[in-house]
Amino acid sequence: MQRIELELAQQHIEYLASLFKIRNQANNSLNQYHQEVDNWGKKHQYYDFYNGVTYPLNYEYDRKQGFGLENDEAVNQSHTMHEYQNALKRIYANLMHLHAMEADYTDTTAWNNPHASDLRLMRYYHLTGQVVIVSFIEQACRVYRDGKLIKAFLITSGRLGDASPAGIWQISRRRWHTVFRSHVPVGSPNWYPDTPINYAMEYHTGGYYLHDSWWRAYYGRGTNFPHYDPAGEEFAGTGSHGCINLSLWDAAWLYANTGYGTMVVTY
Repeated sequence: MQRIELELAQQHIEYLASLFKIRNQANNSLNQYHQEVDNWGKKHQYYDFYNGVTYPLNYEYDRKQGFGLENDEAVNQSHTMHEYQNALKRIYANLMHLHAMEADYTDTTAWNNPHASDLRLMRYYHLTGQVVIVSFIEQACRVYRDGKLIKAFLITSGRLGDASPAGIWQISRRRWHTVFRSHVPVGSPNWYPDTPINYAMEYHTGGYYLHDSWWRAYYGRGTNFPHYDPAGEEFAGTGSHGCINLSLWDAAWLYANTGYGTMVVTY
């Protein structure tokens, strides 16, 4: 009996040592992630001539303006080896997408041609078939079939404070000729009036859609920041509330050429 107790005690000590090690690894990786986001964001900024304000180009990964805080929550809420392992996987995946954005920033390839970062992410996730890829830096969406580019659009993604999430998702809901309604009261910064939408594909729980935005005239680089839009609509001159906005015709094509389960990669 004493031998069994000693063996159990030894196993418990080894487990605690492993738990301590992976907890330190998770915290170190989390600090590395935030440091890289902060450092890159300070060096790579968008100067907005429309309002004279400078914005970090990688705010989607920031813990204040984007989704970086979710990494902290994943680590802080971990208590077991399995939970810490999942938190680490999340951080590593976020770093992979961050590095894809950083590489895309220096890529001079035209937005409507295949991009190295797109292909790298598809290889990383072993994706085949139809894949929708969204580049926040370029404000562009590219659709691939078995690694070959078949369509490309300019888009407008979530504004600062209402960032579109970076990651790998899949279309889980499709809505056609529907109405989007705000879930916050009038007067809130995130309120918007009831808005008819023609084509909507939810790619992330919580109401994150790829959808048409008929009220916009401009798409592409800089449209996720405050800007002039000749359409004159109140919500046309800045980024979205987190959705990926497309022109009516581009959204119609995407709706007709994707389905439930279509993979969506955003970076």
